[in-house]
Amino acid sequence: MTRFEPDPAVSIASRAARAAGCAFVSLAVWMGIAYAVIQLRGCEGGMECLGDALGIIFLGLIGAAVTMWPLLRLVRVRPAWVVALAGPAVVVLLALGLLRRLFLGAPQLWVVGMMVAYALAAVLVDPRVPGRVRALTAGALVLLVGAEIVI
Repeated sequence: MTRFEPDPAVSIASRAARAAGCAFVSLAVWMGIAYAVIQLRGCEGGMECLGDALGIIFLGLIGAAVTMWPLLRLVRVRPAWVVALAGPAVVVLLALGLLRRLFLGAPQLWVVGMMVAYALAAVLVDPRVPGRVRALTAGALVLLVGAEIVI
């Protein structure tokens, strides 16, 4: 076993739970920083702050994705860098696939969506998961996006 392979003693569900926990911690820290920056800029609401808020939140989400690698490595999710790179792709697929139905009305679901996305990414990159399961899961995510675009 190399240091890049997952530890066989750790279950796939445990890896997924660890990845979801890391996503929660990273997102909470970066969204807190984004909120503080928005408050420091003097935005009190309204359309004049929308551009600043979106830019800061976008940078916060990128910061959360970048800090996922050391967090995943710290909690021994291997290969951490692959999960850290696959996580944002799964987040985008989930957001595009479920945007109109769920995410638009409840901002709290973005946090849950990120946690689910990183948990799915940890499962999808685990070499112990059969290739057929990976392909079916990735196909289901793509079909979810396609169905949302058509509807």
